[in-house]
Amino acid sequence: MDNVKISVVIASYNGADYLVEQLESIRTQTLPPDELIICDDRSKDNTVEVAEEYIKEHKLEGSWRITVNEQNLGYADNFDHAAKQAKGELIFFSDQDDVWNSDKIEIMTKIMAEHPECKVLCTDYVPWYTGENAPQAPKSVMDRMPDNGVLETVKLKKKSVYIGALGCCMCVRREFYTDISSYRFSGWAQDDRMWKMAQCEPGGCLILHRNLIKHRIHGNNTSTYGKYHTVERRVKLFSEMLEAEKQMLKYLEDKKAEKTDIKLIIKHIHMMEKRIDLIKNRKLLKTVPLIGYISYYERKKSYLVELYMAVKGK
Repeated sequence: MDNVKISVVIASYNGADYLVEQLESIRTQTLPPDELIICDDRSKDNTVEVAEEYIKEHKLEGSWRITVNEQNLGYADNFDHAAKQAKGELIFFSDQDDVWNSDKIEIMTKIMAEHPECKVLCTDYVPWYTGENAPQAPKSVMDRMPDNGVLETVKLKKKSVYIGALGCCMCVRREFYTDISSYRFSGWAQDDRMWKMAQCEPGGCLILHRNLIKHRIHGNNTSTYGKYHTVERRVKLFSEMLEAEKQMLKYLEDKKAEKTDIKLIIKHIHMMEKRIDLIKNRKLLKTVPLIGYISYYERKKSYLVELYMAVKGK
């Protein structure tokens, strides 16, 4: 861990209510970051003032800073904008409203030092429900976070393509983040991109099954569970997933990866094209061929949901 420079990046937007609590948990880490970068996406509340006051109060002006974007970028592009400014060898992504365990950075940095092949390291988290409208994390999400201390290698498989960790639980090697920047398209969330691309490298994606943050879940979260139950939203999601998989394919081909990995992603691409065709254009004849792709679905029940959408057109 000696002499490893560490950056933390935050994409803020209307986060004044909880920001100080998060900043405090980062400032008091057992291994503090060398820099913290906040890119504010033109908040309508006093997020910027809160951050500036905190930085001034704790005399962090030399290493912590907040800037305001010239225009609203959206959370995905804003996170990318912040990460590209980071100078550290390791970049940690932080939400504006969570609370980190005091040893989060130290633990993750140690693992990255012990596993030089790892490009992206993820951890588990504890849900922290705030407010009456906070959606509950699905049982399937909770089941994959046993908090048992096991270090899992995520290998490219049929279902591993679907993101299995939150961006606020990730750190990435800056060199790798730079390498995959040319495969990015606007709006592709940084966590999904890192998750997918890291699996294209042998041993590139690891998960430490240990709860290292309290992840606040409330009605205003950017990623809210269960919001893709309309045709329009599902088509948009699938179109983005399709483009992401095409970028994965390009990366694998450029890296001259194993043919089995390339064939797997090609199959995923064909599946997504057929799923979009089914629900967008209501081509029910596509239902039968999709049966052959069931094992590539994240959840089998999605097949029935999308068949219903195609029939009802809603």
